[in-house]
Amino acid sequence: MTTIGEKWPSSAPSQNPFVRGDDGKIPSITAISALCRENPLRAVQLCKAAGEDLNKWFPNNPK
Repeated sequence: MTTIGEKWPSSAPSQNPFVRGDDGKIPSITAISALCRENPLRAVQLCKAAGEDLNKWFPNNPK
């Protein structure tokens, strides 16, 4: 079992966790969650780059 830091270290080359695998599934929700906490603006940029719908990943919640 690996931790988030081992799998997605900040110093690692940029990999986009929003890119879906061949089966159409997101490989690691944990990596996306860590990225959103660490650098939310970068998470939005990577989401756009992967062609994902921003409103599904980052909803505009009025609360």
